[in-house]
Amino acid sequence: MGITVIGSLNYDLDTFTDRLPNAGETFRANHFETHAGGKGLNQAAAIGKLKNPSSRYSVRMIGNVGNDTFGKQLKDTLSDCGVDITHVGTYEGINTGTATILIEEKAGGQNRILIVEGANSKTIYDPKQLCEIFPEGKEEEEYVVFQHEIPDPLSIIKWIHANRPNFQIVYNPSPFKAMPKKDWELVDLLVVNEIEGLQIVESVFDNELVEEIREKIKDDFLGEYRKICELLYEKLMNRKKRGIVVMTLGSRGVLFCSHESPEVQFLPAIQNVSVVDTTGAGDTFLGGLVTQLYQGETLSTAIKFSTLASSLTIQRKGAAESMPLYKDVQKDA
Repeated sequence: MGITVIGSLNYDLDTFTDRLPNAGETFRANHFETHAGGKGLNQAAAIGKLKNPSSRYSVRMIGNVGNDTFGKQLKDTLSDCGVDITHVGTYEGINTGTATILIEEKAGGQNRILIVEGANSKTIYDPKQLCEIFPEGKEEEEYVVFQHEIPDPLSIIKWIHANRPNFQIVYNPSPFKAMPKKDWELVDLLVVNEIEGLQIVESVFDNELVEEIREKIKDDFLGEYRKICELLYEKLMNRKKRGIVVMTLGSRGVLFCSHESPEVQFLPAIQNVSVVDTTGAGDTFLGGLVTQLYQGETLSTAIKFSTLASSLTIQRKGAAESMPLYKDVQKDA
């Protein structure tokens, strides 16, 4: 079938400023923009845009918007990126989700994000609905991508694991929410940034180990995050499944390991990039990674492609609109 993203759709309200105001202070920002967003939409858009045009598989978005102008614009954006929106529902009486994003231009484009859930609160599916979304009799491998901007992704992950065992579950636990240790075994491909990786360790391992890692990070950042990546792979992932762990470290690079290559590897980030806006970088990376793996590339090749794709995204403003096409990444490869 292809790749399905189940997640959030938000309308982004972006304010660009030199710095954030202090409490009680009014500060003149530089300018204001609106963009399509939400981690679910961003990842679906990235997958649609970074898919090899010669590959014959579908990219679908599963989620909800309100019956308003924002919702229509978000659905149009997905369609323009080659994403099937058949299962994007439209709700009356509830607004499309929004994200207020504050971007500090004098701090390398670093961002802070406030989310209003809106229609994303309706992205809950019972077994009958899931059977309609994922019909029986489809033997082809499918990737299903999750984030945590919808109410209960874990219940859907459990249903897929039990009822569609040939599907690959991709999970980006952002914003982070703790899960029982055994539930991490349901995930085939875990994609986290440095903060989320540490949050998982804090939620499932004993305090003594966590404190030791926290203390050593100050002096050996890369070494300790390599240890975190090893812990996630060795102690959480199911060895009978694909067992891929990918950890992005921002401007430093990427750590990764898998069942096929369990030793943690490191790929440095691309240097000398003019950073404008980091908003869609992580979602672009995930989109590139998923398309490359689905298309049969090795994990190492997929990481290199994704790193290049995200380096192109951060040189432009916005999220979905700033993401490159497959041909753009190939041109710069």
